[in-house]
Amino acid sequence: MGTISTKGQITILIGKRQAATGERMSLRSLAEIAAVPKDLVYRLDAGQARYVDLHALARLCNTLHCRASDVLKWVEEKDGCTSQSL
Repeated sequence: MGTISTKGQITILIGKRQAATGERMSLRSLAEIAAVPKDLVYRLDAGQARYVDLHALARLCNTLHCRASDVLKWVEEKDGCTSQSL
């Protein structure tokens, strides 16, 4: 049985955007630019979001120039261990 994880994905995507554009961005500024609640961005990055509004996810993806699959990762559990499946 697997689960969906978002842990650390927002930070990775912000880092990629900063490398490409040179523009520094924090989780808080991402939330402001994407017009989503900052608590949602923090919970997504911590991997603690219970649900995600699809419109908010779309706004985050538009701001970060990524796909939903870059934020939402499927994690397989094998013999008590978890491994990330791409």
